[in-house]
Amino acid sequence: MRRSWRRGVDARTAVLASTTVGGHALAAYCWSRWRRARADLLAVGQVGAATRRAAAETNERYRSLFEYHPSAVFSLDLEGRFVEANPAAERVSGYAADELIGMPFAQLLQPGAEGPVAEAFVEIVQRRAQQLETVVLRPDGTTAEVSVTGVPIVLDDEVVGVYGIAEDVTARNRMQRELARTRRSAEQASEAKSMFLANVSHEIRTPLTAVMATTELLVDSGLDPEQERFAAAVQRSSQRLLRLVDDILDFSSIEAGRASVHDVDMDLRTVVGDAVSLVRPVAEERGLELSLTVDPDLPRRLTGDPERLGQVVGNLLDNAVKFTPEGSVRVSVEVAETLPASTKVLVRVEDTGIGITEEQQGKLFQSFSQGDSSITRRYGGTGLGLAICKQLVTLMGGSIWVTSSPGGGSTLAFAVPLGRPSSAG
Repeated sequence: MRRSWRRGVDARTAVLASTTVGGHALAAYCWSRWRRARADLLAVGQVGAATRRAAAETNERYRSLFEYHPSAVFSLDLEGRFVEANPAAERVSGYAADELIGMPFAQLLQPGAEGPVAEAFVEIVQRRAQQLETVVLRPDGTTAEVSVTGVPIVLDDEVVGVYGIAEDVTARNRMQRELARTRRSAEQASEAKSMFLANVSHEIRTPLTAVMATTELLVDSGLDPEQERFAAAVQRSSQRLLRLVDDILDFSSIEAGRASVHDVDMDLRTVVGDAVSLVRPVAEERGLELSLTVDPDLPRRLTGDPERLGQVVGNLLDNAVKFTPEGSVRVSVEVAETLPASTKVLVRVEDTGIGITEEQQGKLFQSFSQGDSSITRRYGGTGLGLAICKQLVTLMGGSIWVTSSPGGGSTLAFAVPLGRPSSAG
């Protein structure tokens, strides 16, 4: 009986103990869930706060961009009326912001400008961004030329309005128009000058040719030595004047874009040799040593423009002889590079003359330019020769340059590619 009672007590004790343990476990579980839920709520609250802060920051950034943008920034509803406008829109349009709100954008436009703007508005509403220029008529009667960029405002995949940015381009367009007018005037003046030079040169050339022909007949008429000397002086002066006329004609053609080069078979040795022969009497008269050296590897036959090449070499030689009071002038022709279908030829004209400074070298190949005014007074010349040389060498696909120092002489050189005929030796 006692043993049975004890077993009953032990059973009740076990039940009570298990009930107590289960209650603690349930309480612990509920506490854990509450803490977790509280933590989740706090986390959600923090995320929400962060989201609100990010949204507020984005809104402030947009507002700053809107308020302080130097161009007019605005939005329109689907009827084309202003919904908002920034301070720059007030400056561009001449209207206050409260006057713009609700006003049709078309009301700002100069009469006749509504059509293109309306077409652009339709395109924007169809989700195709547009950019165009138009004219705004201000309340005071002045106008502003604006470049407008328009993009659609899309909310929930539906176009609800139009954003616009209008940049005042009045000053820029005015400058461009002025530059265009200035360029046209300059082009017209240049064309008139070229025509004048060409006409005058032709008018001079006709009587000059007659003078040269008459002088040649006079030389062959049996003159005494003194008369022959006078006639020879006339011939030299006539040839010099003819070269000047030719330079002016070439300059006019180059400026007008009518200059051209030809490609024919030629012997470069003969071309350079003839140019040297023409200037030799003047060099000997001045007591200058004039020499010509030709690279033995230079092909006998090449293709190019012998007349233009001779003109360039002749101008360089004239320049060298003119600015060399004493000493020598040396001409050399070298093979600079041999390519499969052409030969690049280098021609140098070296003198022991007065030389030029580095500053003067920078403008040596400019039209009507010499080292300085004292050179023009002392040695004469128009400053066209080297400018023409540069243009002609460029037309032939080559380059020209100068190396010099004051009192140390000068070297003018040019390199041009010349073709090789199939039967060239």
